[in-house]
Amino acid sequence: MLIDLSSPGGAALALLPEIVLTGWALVVLLVASWRHRTAADSRYVGILSIVGYVLAVMATGWLAWVGARPEGLPLMVALDGFRYASHTLLLWIGGAVAVLSWRWLERQGIIAPEYYVLLMLATVGMMLLAGAADMITMFLGLELMSIAVYVLTGYDRTRRASAEAGLKYFLIGAFASGFLLYGIALLYGATGHFNLVLIGAQLSATEPTLMAKAGLGLLLVGFAFKVAAVPFHAWAPDVYEGAPTPVTAFMAAGVKAAAFFALARILAEAFPGYVELWRPVLAVLAVVTILVGNLVALAQQSMKRMLAYSAIAHAGYLLIALWAHSDRGTAAVLIYLHAYVITTIAAFGILASIERAGARTVLISDLEGLYAARPFAAMGLSVCMLSLLGFPGTFGFIGKWFLVAAPLAEGELLLPIIAMIGSGISIGYYLPVILAMTLKPVRTRSAHQTIRFPVPAKIAVAICVLAILVLGVWPNAVLDFATQEAVQLRRLAMPILTR
Repeated sequence: MLIDLSSPGGAALALLPEIVLTGWALVVLLVASWRHRTAADSRYVGILSIVGYVLAVMATGWLAWVGARPEGLPLMVALDGFRYASHTLLLWIGGAVAVLSWRWLERQGIIAPEYYVLLMLATVGMMLLAGAADMITMFLGLELMSIAVYVLTGYDRTRRASAEAGLKYFLIGAFASGFLLYGIALLYGATGHFNLVLIGAQLSATEPTLMAKAGLGLLLVGFAFKVAAVPFHAWAPDVYEGAPTPVTAFMAAGVKAAAFFALARILAEAFPGYVELWRPVLAVLAVVTILVGNLVALAQQSMKRMLAYSAIAHAGYLLIALWAHSDRGTAAVLIYLHAYVITTIAAFGILASIERAGARTVLISDLEGLYAARPFAAMGLSVCMLSLLGFPGTFGFIGKWFLVAAPLAEGELLLPIIAMIGSGISIGYYLPVILAMTLKPVRTRSAHQTIRFPVPAKIAVAICVLAILVLGVWPNAVLDFATQEAVQLRRLAMPILTR
């Protein structure tokens, strides 16, 4: 099915998932303005938001089913399998976080249904960011996502740490947005285009200019802030720890995934001619990020801070896949992000259920003896730790295997070695969590007795843990899907770039 993106109807059809979710968010906002006084009202709005995610997934699936493709050059948004795959994952993240938040907000005494509206609008921003074929659309999506997440980070008004996290994230996020906007301006000055494919065609046909190089550099700096790559990572640990736990899951999984989807598209479509310039930058960022993230995580006692530094290290692994600049590398980004996102959502879902009302964070020592009292939670969190580690038999191992294979296929040895060293270091902070839950005795008789797993959260976590184990043994369907969608990322751009 060909869609004319130059017509208003065609543009609306191409943006159908975003329009559906935005329209439903406005409906939910009206309902929240009417019902916002009790915990039952908050739960009702939460259920409505989950319906919105289901409708948006159906819209995305319809576009993929009819084979929607642009009639000519994609103008605002891409119409390809890579966009549909990224949107499905991002919508799943938003829906899963809404499910995890359903009872958590009530337990923490936060009765504010507009939370779900902000979550939906942030998801719309992530979708625009990941599927943008134009720099302006990309920036609009980035800002919509960022502003909503800034508010969500400081949403727990009863805790000073949450307000502090929101302020820190806002200041650093605004700084990063400035880098991105300045980089977009310089690229427009160098090429006269905002469209990614046209920028790529222009840059591939001419010698590198200082303005274009500066624009590329500023874009990389801006995205490095968003994915928390070293040395642009300092905000992440404090923000992850201070934010409400479901919001931390949303940032660690959704924001990072959306930024990597967008960066993969930009490098593939706008800068294939500058590969020799940005590859060394990504290599240095990947090495430093992997080593610093893993080493600093060894010293953490807070689970959320440990997972924050773990997320930093995983950003380094994903930069290695982007360095490959190939269909195999793009497929590795898709596979690894799916593995990382599923595992991260499950891990934070379990932590959210373990947290006591009003507690600041969960320490590793707080998990001692958890298996004896709550075997489901202990086994689920153990599977998550092993998947993040890349242990054989988990989906994380499959993702890391493909990630290492991508640069090896390009003749690169150092980056895969660094990735393996980083994984070896991570044993030092993933395994102590498992040992604390299974081998250490319970500190007091009353420990872990207040833990309550809401049924929706239990189902969501169980699905994630089951997916980690099943896809770790039978990953062929996901691998074939990722390989097929990765090829489509360059299918439209290559004929234009080679003219």
